[in-house]
Amino acid sequence: MFSFHTFKDKRYWILLVPYLLVIIGIIIFGSSYFVGRPLMAPVFLLVSATLFWGTYHLWKYIGDRKGNR
Repeated sequence: MFSFHTFKDKRYWILLVPYLLVIIGIIIFGSSYFVGRPLMAPVFLLVSATLFWGTYHLWKYIGDRKGNR
C-alpha cells in the first residue's frame, strides 16, 4: 500500500511544488471564504488531495505503460 518509492519519484516532486503553492495561496487569499463556511475547508482539502493523488497515479500509470512498449 504505502512505500517510500513515491518519495524517490520525480513525478511526485514535480506535482508537489505547484500543489503546495496553490494550497498556500488559497489558504492566504481565500481565508475569508472559509470563515463563513467552516464545512468547506475539509471538503476543499479532501478534493484537492484527491486531485493531487489522482493526477500523480494517472501520470505514473501512463508513464510506466509507455515505458513498457
